[in-house]
Amino acid sequence: MTFLVHPVLKAGVVTENDLMAELSAVPETCWIFSAHANEAGAVMWLPLTKISETGIWLGLDRKGVWTLGRLDGVVESSAEGLPSSWVTILDADESSLRAGLASAAERFKLSPDGLESLVPVDDVLAMAIRSRSSHWAERAVCWMSERAIPGDQLVLLRGLSTADWANQRTRHTARRLVKGVEQ
Repeated sequence: MTFLVHPVLKAGVVTENDLMAELSAVPETCWIFSAHANEAGAVMWLPLTKISETGIWLGLDRKGVWTLGRLDGVVESSAEGLPSSWVTILDADESSLRAGLASAAERFKLSPDGLESLVPVDDVLAMAIRSRSSHWAERAVCWMSERAIPGDQLVLLRGLSTADWANQRTRHTARRLVKGVEQ
């Protein structure tokens, strides 16, 4: 699954042509040339918002593909599928991510609704639970506590509520979320 910003856009939010025009209008001095983690070569990308205290940034490449990396390091692209490193966006809260994207949209004159609505958060939440990492599962249920739960995530939460690898707080929160959806 490829995570471009511009596939299957929500009606009236932004079109592929609009986004590409917006990205092409961003001054050259804002773009960073970094080594590409997934393949040989480099990528030109636009860091949008810092997503971790360790210096990881979420951005877009020139084609509108989501990228994740450090300003002075390698960058992972979502062109070939969502990299496992994306779970790091869960270290902050969702409102911080959204605020960072809104700020970047204003700074670079990009459509804020297009950016915010197209970050594959649901896929990241599912990836975090499937990782069987107690930390990432705990962060995922924290985010899920503040949002609607789609059916595929409900299945994951049911499994998480009894997973022996998850800590008690995460299992309890998963049970509470399942119960809240089923009522």
